[in-house]
Amino acid sequence: MTVSAPAARAPQQRLRDTLELVSSMRFAIALLTVICIASVIGTVVKQHEPLNNYVNQFGPFWSEVFGAVNLYSVYSAWWFLLILAFLVISTSLCIARNTPRFLADMRSFKENVRESALKAFHHKAQGVLPGETPQASLQRLSALLAGNGWKARVQQREGGTMIAARKGAANKLGYIAAHSAIVLICLGGLFDGDLIVRAQMLLLGKQPYQGGGLIRDVKPEHRLSPANPTFRGNLLVPEGARAGTAVLNMSDGVVLQDLPFDIELKKFIVEYYDTGMPKLFASEIVIHDHQTGQATPATVKVNEPAFHRGIAIYQSSFDDGGSQLKLQAVPLRPDIKPFTVAGTVGDSTPLDKAGQPYTLELTGLRVINVENLGGAGDSGTDVRKVDLADSLQKHLGSGAKSQGDKHLQNIGPSVSYKLRDASGQAREFNNYQLPVEIDGQRVLLAGMRDNPNESFRFLRIPVDEQDRIDGWLRLREALLDPAAREQAARRYAKLASPPDNPATMQQLQVTAQRALGLFAGTDKPPAEAPAAADAASGAAAASPAADFPPGGLAALA
Repeated sequence: MTVSAPAARAPQQRLRDTLELVSSMRFAIALLTVICIASVIGTVVKQHEPLNNYVNQFGPFWSEVFGAVNLYSVYSAWWFLLILAFLVISTSLCIARNTPRFLADMRSFKENVRESALKAFHHKAQGVLPGETPQASLQRLSALLAGNGWKARVQQREGGTMIAARKGAANKLGYIAAHSAIVLICLGGLFDGDLIVRAQMLLLGKQPYQGGGLIRDVKPEHRLSPANPTFRGNLLVPEGARAGTAVLNMSDGVVLQDLPFDIELKKFIVEYYDTGMPKLFASEIVIHDHQTGQATPATVKVNEPAFHRGIAIYQSSFDDGGSQLKLQAVPLRPDIKPFTVAGTVGDSTPLDKAGQPYTLELTGLRVINVENLGGAGDSGTDVRKVDLADSLQKHLGSGAKSQGDKHLQNIGPSVSYKLRDASGQAREFNNYQLPVEIDGQRVLLAGMRDNPNESFRFLRIPVDEQDRIDGWLRLREALLDPAAREQAARRYAKLASPPDNPATMQQLQVTAQRALGLFAGTDKPPAEAPAAADAASGAAAASPAADFPPGGLAALA
């Protein structure tokens, strides 16, 4: 058989072309562009959130599309890790191909360049040194180059002497260092992602865990060995307790990472500025080594981790570790009597005071809340220039939100919780425990939202001189009483009717009674949603009986 030379060289040529493309600058720039776009998406879209949050944010169709391409876990998506791997290969090939040439250029003086080639350079100069011997000129030029930091080499040629000089050869190392840094960063991204974890799961038969329950009850097929070389997980340690198992969030569940030590949290420290803004978060911990039994104390601060057996321990966040709460419920419905609720943050308790079964889930206690209580701005606003959408936006978000100059102030503790009905639907509440002065009026703030992606909508309940809501409760109770509304409307009509026109008394009484009915929620305005009924719907209010003054409030809906 005879094989032609072009056919024999074709596979080799394709291989060289492929290597040329992969190691080219344009290929690396294209990969970097895709990585930058993916990183922007990973920054804008919250990662590893519950699926319901994405459905509420993007809708059923787009949430499924985004989930199919792993936009909810960009940095651990297979395509993102594949791009990083290709970038490592591309940059490594580029270094391997160009480094020998750069090293040779650093050692070379290029003294073998012909005179005709030098004359062809764009940047060149030519001159005559009269009255000097060739030896004197050579010494003069050599001294001049050496004085300016150039290294020179002399070559004798026919008809003259060639002086070759070089300077800044170490600049070539910048190219090698920059490309090596890209390789190092990409390798860090590969190891910092869950590539190694997924490889272990694939080779060792590990599976993500999607259930609930206690960590100690999770089976071994959902756990990784303490010898795992790289991982990033969260360790939840309540104050006074210890834990030795980290939770690794995956796109399809979680994996538990057993640590070679336990971490005991002795004390969590928070320091504040005079305004109430936090200035220090720190944890005093004790590391209990499983192998040696040694207990090593350490202090972990934000951006100041502790290290043990090659594992970095960071202070990433904090949450309530199980505070004991006792709330005194104040009814906002006349058919519910006051009652006391006790529980632990993180736990749930049944609640059947509203005539149907509810579950009260205590989710948090914040002792410090810093809000902007700055001035409301210019009171002389031209109402003809007010934009309705802009005005509505100013009243969204925090109940203590105000316009104008910022004035940060600690407004005291708050309690957050959820009320879940028998069907599993829940509403979330966040209630401040101390009155806040807003627009010249001291009020208690009771917030509620139906969805975690929404902002809290706050009910502002006025308080009296003793920071109590007794007067407001009596007013509301009277508003819900038809007889009291009728009596109030009759008194108003009697006082407001002109003495010389008694016929208007009946009309004023009917109008006033109608308005009071709208506020009470018993009547509905025509062609409008029952907003007044929603605003006046009965719930309950509660304040911690021991830790906070009786003026505190937490709505129990």
